[in-house]
Amino acid sequence: MTENSGDRWKELLRRAPRWLIVVVVAIGWAAIQLGMRLLRGKEVVVEDVALTGAFGLAIGFFVLWAGRRAQAKEGMLHPGSPTATNIKKAISTGQLPAQASAEQWETELIWILIQERHMVWVTPLVCGLLTALGVFLMFDSPEHPWFGLVCTVAFLGLTIWFPIWGRRRRVRIQELMAQFPDNASQVHN
Repeated sequence: MTENSGDRWKELLRRAPRWLIVVVVAIGWAAIQLGMRLLRGKEVVVEDVALTGAFGLAIGFFVLWAGRRAQAKEGMLHPGSPTATNIKKAISTGQLPAQASAEQWETELIWILIQERHMVWVTPLVCGLLTALGVFLMFDSPEHPWFGLVCTVAFLGLTIWFPIWGRRRRVRIQELMAQFPDNASQVHN
């Protein structure tokens, strides 16, 4: 996915009516919850659909509120500050914002590297255990093995994908840190 396609999605989300975002989140939540129920071989009745849909609407309103709140908080800071949006954009594009200060950004980027150093081995371990749980669920309920199969495939994919993604992200962060002049840098590896 290119940067332009990501910008198109963001623009589409900004222009979409708020009620549509809430409905899409509610439908997605209900589909996931009811789909898991069906994969486990349980019956889905009208009350389940209504209750799951109502809870999905509540989650949709919460997502909308949280997104607007985060957007308002980031809007109050200066454009070069290391906000979550700016950091994500800088890592994906490989370019720091024009007004980025070395002391703020290097501190944040080093903190991200420290967190991800631990996650590179913890996440595959946890996902590997969840893969094993998915295999257990397949054999525990042989008449309805689909939920276990979906879990096994999803977590096995995460187990394989996360270390590759982590290494690539680490290189990108280090390339961002290399963009600061050495005399402006106060934090060193």
